[in-house]
Parts: sequence; C-alpha cells; structure tokens
Amino acid sequence: MLSDPILPAASSVGTRLCREVLASVFLSREVELSILLPPGPAGPGPLPVLYLNDGQDLERLHLQATLDALYADGALRPFVLVAPHANEQRVQEYGTAGHPDFNGRGSLAEAYTAFVIKELLPFAQAKYHASADPALAVMAGFSLGGLSAVDMVWHHPEIFARAGAFSGSFWWRQRAVGAGYTPADRIMHGLIQARRAHPSHGFWLQSGTLDERGDRNENGVIDSIEDCLDLLEALIHSGLDPRHALRYVQVEGGRHHPDTWGRVMPDFLRWAFGKEGGGAPLPAPLPVVRLQLDPHLAPEILLPTASAPASAASFVLPSADIAVPQTVAVPTLFPTLSLVSSMSHTRPAEGDFLPYALSYINQIPADQDPREALRSLPQEIHALFAGLSEAQAEKSYADGKWSLKQMLLHQIDSERIFAYRALRFARGDGQDLHGFEQDDYVAHSNANTRSIASLLAEYDAVRASTIALFDTFGENELNRRGTANGGPATVRALLYIIPGHERHHLHIIRERYLPIL
Repeated sequence: MLSDPILPAASSVGTRLCREVLASVFLSREVELSILLPPGPAGPGPLPVLYLNDGQDLERLHLQATLDALYADGALRPFVLVAPHANEQRVQEYGTAGHPDFNGRGSLAEAYTAFVIKELLPFAQAKYHASADPALAVMAGFSLGGLSAVDMVWHHPEIFARAGAFSGSFWWRQRAVGAGYTPADRIMHGLIQARRAHPSHGFWLQSGTLDERGDRNENGVIDSIEDCLDLLEALIHSGLDPRHALRYVQVEGGRHHPDTWGRVMPDFLRWAFGKEGGGAPLPAPLPVVRLQLDPHLAPEILLPTASAPASAASFVLPSADIAVPQTVAVPTLFPTLSLVSSMSHTRPAEGDFLPYALSYINQIPADQDPREALRSLPQEIHALFAGLSEAQAEKSYADGKWSLKQMLLHQIDSERIFAYRALRFARGDGQDLHGFEQDDYVAHSNANTRSIASLLAEYDAVRASTIALFDTFGENELNRRGTANGGPATVRALLYIIPGHERHHLHIIRERYLPIL
C-alpha cells in the first residue's frame, strides 16, 4: 500500500522533507505525498499536523524555506506537514463533497474526502506521529483546494478543528452566471447556512485585490473578495466569534498565484501553529469595509517574479458593536479613458475587412459597443483559468492542437498585431502591412514553459494598452483604412475583430477543452 521511506537524519537547524506514495482505494490512484518534519529530534508525543492540498506546489510556495525561517525565529510550535499531490483530476477531486458545481466539477470530492479521512490521516498518524486530536489538526489549501479544506473541516469537526483557504474558490455554485444565478446559488455559503458551527471551529481566509477582475453585481468589489466576505458573514451567523475564531487577510496587489500565497504563508502558519511569545505578534485585526481598496496601492500588473513583496493587511469582520465605514465608489480596473465622445454602434461594412474576419465581427452583438466587450472579456478569461492547474493548462483536446496556454498567448499576440495595424491606419499610414502565420508564432512562443499567472499578467497589460489606444479614436480615426495581409481593413473593423476573435476562442475552450478537464 505504501513505500517505506528512508527518513532524513534529524536536523537541529532545518525541516526535513520526505516523499511517499500512498495507494488510495477511494481515488483509484496512487497519491504522491510530500512530508515536512520539524527540525530537531521527534518529541515523545504526537505532533500537531497540517494537511495541505496541492502538495505538488510546495517548491513554488518556497514553503520549506519559510518554515526554516519561522522555526529559527522561534515563532512556531513543532508540527508535521502532510501534503498530498493533486493530478489531472484536481477539478473533480476538489470541491464540496456530494455537491458538484453547475458544470459537474467536483464529482470526486466525496471520494477525496474519504481518502483524506480514512486513508491519509491513519497513515500520517501511524508513521509520522501526527496527532489524532482534532484541536491539533488543521486542513488548508489554495483556490479549489481551499474550498475543499473549508468543506472538509466544516463537516468533520470531529477530525479537524480549523481550516485555511488561500484565495478559496467560494464562487462554487449550482447555477451558471447568466442562467438565473443568484448569490443563493453559492454552494459553500448554503452549506454553512444550513447548520450551526462547532464550538472548536476556526477559519483563516485570504484573498488578493488582483485575484480576478470579475464583478457580477457591478458594485466595485471583485467577486473573489465579495464571495470570501459573504462566507465570513455566514460563519459569523453560524455562531462563530469573529474576534477569536476567524481571521481574514487581504493582500494588496495579491494575485491568484503561489507567489502571493507563499508571501502570506507566515501569517497563516503563525495563526495555526504559533508559539506563544514567539516572534513578532500578528497584526491586530481591523474591521472590513466592503469596498475595493485604494487602486493606487494595488498595481494592475504584478508579475510572479516581482522582487518587492506584496504588502499584507490583516482583517477580521467586525462584530455588531464595531462601526463599519460607509462604502464608497471606486474606479474600475479598466476605466474609460476616452478623450472623445462615445462611438456610435455603426458596424463595419462589407469591404472594410477580409472575408475570414466576418465570423469574428459577428461575435459582437449589434447593440454592444466593442470597447465595452474589451473591458468585460478579461473577467471571463480570468475565471476560466482560475480553477486550472499548470498541467491542465498545458493540455490540448486532440493531437496537434494548441494547449490552453498556447491559445492564450496566441490571443495576446493577435491582439498586439491587430492593435498595431489600427494604430498605423489611424495615423494615416498607407503602407501595406504583412500578415503573420499563427502556427509559427505558437510554435516559437514557449507558452507551455510559462506560468498561468505570467500569461494572464501579460494579457492584462496588452488589454489595458489596447483599450487606452481605442479610447482615443473618434469617428474619423475609426473610418480610416489600410491594407494588411493582402486585403483591406478599417480601424473600426479591427476594433470589432479583437474582442470577436477572443470570443471565438472562448467558445472553442468551453466546447472542446473544458469537457476533458
């Protein structure tokens, strides 16, 4: 059932990493495990334990180095970390047990819960002295893994007392947006509202101001933050004291990426396993205000390789006796920068574009301003990639087809080229512009070697530039034309082609890629 590891020699200065393979009956697969043991010799009794989803990402989180630093600072009690790796079934194994989402994702979440409780815990307790005391057991995860952790702890307080969720996927819903969705369709919120909390329950929740761009109800708060705050409210109504049982950390400039999660990891670890009097105290909790924080403090693009750490502000929802400041309006992430009056909805006419582009132009409804399509589409792109692992984004639906990463970078490349043509023509440049071979671009793009976060950051940067360019064009510029790829194109046609081309690829992703993921 399992391999017998050769344990590293005990170290007084650093954590020790072990690897295991656990054959799971419930998941019908072998599950790789990463185990991190505390420095120093093992004590006489069982150790507190952290079960952490997405164990394959420990290196990207720099988790071992973080633990070593915290132990050296005397900030943590010794504990054992047990991290099962996810595989290509991640979006099926993570979720809410017995409650798949509207798209059927999470169909194996019940089996994954059984694996954790009936196979993983007994193994960790028998071989690595992990405590069986629920007060000493914490479950945590990232994105869908965070949702899984909260669901598991909520329904099994006899096993775990506390949960941590980094950018938890609390959008998880039983009805799609646009198909009659209401906030009541969010599954985890409904599960919490259906019962009282256990007295031992505790939850640590985190979100980033750049986790996504979606804003379903257009209230100026991105959906990931609003879903998280609503979940905290549901936990309070379930009977939990926000001053003692809940902690919310909102990261300015934080993205939906291991880079952000790794930076805020010390706060979670000290909340979960902090040694009394060890290290600097955690920041005092502050009341949460339901508004987007100062956008000047949260740059629109934060690459995962950025050297300056994101600043973290820690919050807890206020209790009834704390006054909450009034919500104020804030700018959107893609504000209107137009220097001219709004364009009419005059569509490109025959002869304004090459025939192949008609299918793209027709993706934009007759009553929609294509510039608004440019602003709204990023939330669909971010939502689509939010639940995917790096491995899933590198899959294609058939041999010889592009991966999702390649398709996203193709979209970026195409938008750059179309916008460049629009600039040339709008400035009265009459030179013929060459076409480009998209398959050659993809073949030389190295898209699959890049992270999802870095591709999304580049996508956002290009989109912001495109919007800024077209917002300066009036009717005269939109009507100017040139020649590209051997045929005519007006600036207006290019403005329709860019979002139409993106919608074309979104349809392909939903029809051909998502069913195999």
